[in-house]
Amino acid sequence: MQVESIPLDQIRQFSTRDSLYYQSPEKFSNFVSHIPTLDNFPAVIEAKAKSPTDRQLLSDVVTIQYAKHPSSSKTQSLISNLSKDNTYAVTTAHQPSLLTGPLYYIYKILSTINLAETLQKKYPDNNYVPVFVIGSEDHDFEEVNHLHLFGKTVTWNRDGQGSVGHYSIEGLDEILTEVNELLGSYALTGELITQLRADLTSIDSYQEFAFKLTHLLFDSLGLVILSMDDPKLKQAFIPIIKKEILERPSQKLVQETQEKIKAELDLNSQAHAREINFFFTGYGGRSRIIFSDGIYQIDGTEKTFTEAELVTTIDEHPEWFSPNVIMRPLYQELILPNLAYIGGGGEIAYWTERLSQFDHFGVPMPMLIRRRSAMIVTPEENKLMQKLDFSWGDIFHDKQSLISRFLDNSDHPDYKLDKEREQLNKVFEMIAEKAKSVDVTLAKTAGAENAKLSKSLDYLQNKMKKALKQKESVSLNRMDKLHGKLFPGGLQERHNNILQYISAYGLGLIEDMLEHCDPLERTFKVFRMS
Repeated sequence: MQVESIPLDQIRQFSTRDSLYYQSPEKFSNFVSHIPTLDNFPAVIEAKAKSPTDRQLLSDVVTIQYAKHPSSSKTQSLISNLSKDNTYAVTTAHQPSLLTGPLYYIYKILSTINLAETLQKKYPDNNYVPVFVIGSEDHDFEEVNHLHLFGKTVTWNRDGQGSVGHYSIEGLDEILTEVNELLGSYALTGELITQLRADLTSIDSYQEFAFKLTHLLFDSLGLVILSMDDPKLKQAFIPIIKKEILERPSQKLVQETQEKIKAELDLNSQAHAREINFFFTGYGGRSRIIFSDGIYQIDGTEKTFTEAELVTTIDEHPEWFSPNVIMRPLYQELILPNLAYIGGGGEIAYWTERLSQFDHFGVPMPMLIRRRSAMIVTPEENKLMQKLDFSWGDIFHDKQSLISRFLDNSDHPDYKLDKEREQLNKVFEMIAEKAKSVDVTLAKTAGAENAKLSKSLDYLQNKMKKALKQKESVSLNRMDKLHGKLFPGGLQERHNNILQYISAYGLGLIEDMLEHCDPLERTFKVFRMS
């Protein structure tokens, strides 16, 4: 595997906000706790050391969650370190996408492991554990029920309500069969699919299935996976659940920060803060909690609580209260001895709206680090690039720009008439001066005639460009094919699934990519397979 590093300013597929934070995080200094650099970690460690974290609780919960999952010695060592006072986490999180969903699921985890290993070398007096939080409390099934393989979409169609992680595994065996057929007879993934199918007999929920697959992919590299949808962890969150629901501070705090970001950076709001930022899951669904006239209503039901009744319910069943996107980061940071959160552009965007909220609840905000972005290129795609004589920076232009760049560099005659247009303009400037000396009104007429001829030049240039495209049709077809493969509706990392690649290159591909997934290195990686 060869690796290309592309400067971020050449990647045109990132949003304005994402590019700004990725390339210049210091511009967000008023909205983050620490600028993401390796040298700033001692300050992050100092802040987290002063914050109470129940490491024993975390260790106990993780140990229970791993009871069904035999682990490598590396992962076991990480789990055993969780209860120690000098152990810190580096964390990422994602909803349980079907068979990991898009490639950035993989890049987030690799970025997290890479940074934990870097910190272990740089600051060896502490232990650093890479943690992946499965967002099993999410309820948008349509976001997680599909994956893309070889241009085809595999969809898990089923009914359900409430938290996705609690769904049964009904229909997953059929999904594995369909995926196996798409992958063909590749022995490199056959063993993995066989293992997953065998594990279905001992799995009770979809979050267990997602846990199992992620564990199979990353256990050898050392990764601790955590489901935070756990009654014991929710017990520790009770004070914040009560404060948010009874006092309702977050909406005002987040909105004020969003206004400041708009004023300073001209960036729009990312997350919608509600008056109460918890869902109620006590009756099987996942419904909003609405406060009105001193009564708490469970949206879509007839169930209501007085304040006293709600406090009692929180004390007895904190697991019934599911944080939304506004409260989820606080829950995570309260439970974990975390130093850094690694996320995609969208995640970082809404985290940067939370600094005052973290301060209000007395929870240290972690360093916010943009995950690695990358692309995997097959040998066939490599050959197409060589034939087209493009640089890897070129390929990130849109298709029309690529066509123009290719034709500009073509061996065929230059189709552009820019020089001729410039000469014509000079001629008409002289004509206009001469006409003006005869009759001042004729200067305008000369200008109009020049404009007519300019349109004629445009027409002729377009005809010449069209003819050149015909001559270069073979190369342009190659370009169209290459662009479609590398950008299937956008960046590859937002679409294709990792199974497509490990079916050809084996699970070792994930380990090979690890050393190149330093999230503090601000480049885009191209992994060229051979």
